[in-house]
Amino acid sequence: MYMFIVSITLPVIQYYLIKRKKNNTFQDSTNSIQYFYKVLNTPFLVNELRDIAIKEFSVENILFWENYQILQTMVYRYSIEYNKAKEKGDIGLVSQFDFESFFQKQLISFSSSSMENYSYEPNMPIPKEIMPYYTSFYYMFIDINGPAVVNLTNNTYKSIVKNMSICPTVGMYDDAKNEIVEIMFSSIFPILLRKNKKHMPGN
Repeated sequence: MYMFIVSITLPVIQYYLIKRKKNNTFQDSTNSIQYFYKVLNTPFLVNELRDIAIKEFSVENILFWENYQILQTMVYRYSIEYNKAKEKGDIGLVSQFDFESFFQKQLISFSSSSMENYSYEPNMPIPKEIMPYYTSFYYMFIDINGPAVVNLTNNTYKSIVKNMSICPTVGMYDDAKNEIVEIMFSSIFPILLRKNKKHMPGN
């Protein structure tokens, strides 16, 4: 009788323990892509992700993210200078801003967290003042012969090439960004969680 009861109850207990563990994992907010974006907007954690990516031979993905964020900063800065010039009644004044110096400064001290609440019109044509930075990004990360080319789906790659050749827009790399973030979420982010979960945002 004892063996009979044990043979029935132990599997039931084990089933519920496994089910509880799965539910806890599912409910853990750190396992969501939304949470991963918080990590990507935390500079010191991005540095740790970069170290992991180097060891995992996928550093091009984190470099893509960082440079994508800098492009967004360039668009943001352009919009500020454009509005200033518009208020003064001379749109041409926007070209007088030193975008190159601003870009170099971002490379040195960029903080992605400052861009969390920034939104823009992705279909806006790329202004000539910041077009060189979009072109450099293309030849670094998108072009198949680029030194840090990332792994994109064929449809996304073709869309970017078409956009670049016909009418480049400030959001032309958005789909690529989404794909790269998903790749990092499933590859290097779990490693970061295992190593450093207690220092994650919100913990």
